[in-house]
Amino acid sequence: AGAKNPNAWKDNMKKLCAFRTVEDFWRYFNHLPKPSDVFYDGESRKRIGPEGKTVEEYSLFKRGIEPEWGDPANQTGGEWYCRAHFEGPLLNLYWQNLVLGVIGESIEDDVDGGLGMHNYINGCRVVDKGKAYPMYRIELWISTKDKDVKEKIRAKMLEVVTEGVPPSRK
Repeated sequence: AGAKNPNAWKDNMKKLCAFRTVEDFWRYFNHLPKPSDVFYDGESRKRIGPEGKTVEEYSLFKRGIEPEWGDPANQTGGEWYCRAHFEGPLLNLYWQNLVLGVIGESIEDDVDGGLGMHNYINGCRVVDKGKAYPMYRIELWISTKDKDVKEKIRAKMLEVVTEGVPPSRK
């Protein structure tokens, strides 16, 4: 058996779109399958497209920043994440809320009082971690290790991600 390629994940990454406006964002976002439509559901790995590829993650990062720790913009920061099993509709809602919080900058607003002077958020991901059981990881990547800033981002992220979720499901 040959050695595993440590960059295999990067070779499998495919840029789906780039956008500059909210209208462009919605044009793309509304046509992407939801995470629950493509991630492992406990029964099968879903395949899409003519080549029958599986989808293991969706990433949304600022232009010029790659979803990898080797990217200089990510080396000075960290991430907030939640790893759990979510039912499909809840997974989709959490992902959509996180994406909208990043796009609309509502997660960062509490950091500087809504002045928009800081850009601490590099991107977000939802990752299919399921092997024998459906498991997902929702991540928010940030560019700082400042404890106060990180805590404000964490608190606002939790508020944004769980919006519209019944209290019994949070």
